[in-house]
Amino acid sequence: LNYAAISLAVVLSLWGARTIARRLDVLHDPTSEVLVGEAAEPFRGINSRVGPLTASAITAAAFAATTLVDDGWLPALLRGVTWFVLGVALFSFIWTYASVLLGLNRLGRARLDPEAPHVDPGLGLQPLGAVAATGLWVLLAWLVPLLLTGLPDVVGAVIGMLVLVTALVTFFLSMLGLHRQMVTVKRVELERARDLYAQAYEPVHAAPTLDVLERQRNLLSAADALEKRATAIHEWPFSERTPTVVITIVTSVIAMTIGRLILDPLGL
Repeated sequence: LNYAAISLAVVLSLWGARTIARRLDVLHDPTSEVLVGEAAEPFRGINSRVGPLTASAITAAAFAATTLVDDGWLPALLRGVTWFVLGVALFSFIWTYASVLLGLNRLGRARLDPEAPHVDPGLGLQPLGAVAATGLWVLLAWLVPLLLTGLPDVVGAVIGMLVLVTALVTFFLSMLGLHRQMVTVKRVELERARDLYAQAYEPVHAAPTLDVLERQRNLLSAADALEKRATAIHEWPFSERTPTVVITIVTSVIAMTIGRLILDPLGL
């Protein structure tokens, strides 16, 4: 494996885990104000130490066992300790990111408060999506270099690409419930705005004169503004550019990996 890429992954993992945990602490109260029937402690387990330590120990034991067969107990011990230390950083981030995705999935079972004024186009959920997006960017930032530089064989490359695609799919699946809630709110707001517009337009339709149009002008303008505001409501709790950028990165990496696997045997 490329140890420079691994070192980058460790640094990003430490930063990412701390950043995500700190931002979630700040967002707990604002989230509770926009959701009804929210699960108790949706991000529970995010600060667990048992999970990352267990995963690190298993990984270290696996690497030590393979080294023991080939090189003896001292190299096996050194490699096992090395991978345990590296694993603590890597698996701490993976655990934190997975806890965020599970928490978002739990929040998706709640309902957006129908009585809340939906002024924010993100319906108050975009900060949560931004936290998940941060986790995804960190994961891609250390997974992509490992995939491009450290997996020279076909089996390793296929596994790496599957991990990459899995990360992308789980990112969207975790927010599918919130997506449905946001789509529902947008539909209701649009129906309400269009109903008001129809009521304001009805006198004009019944008597299409300039005088009637002038009398209804303010009402029609207000109804039109409501419809534009409802149309601007987001359907996913993250930036509208995020899916395009993420999919572009993932497909580009997969294409470069396949190209490298094809060209390397040819010496190109």
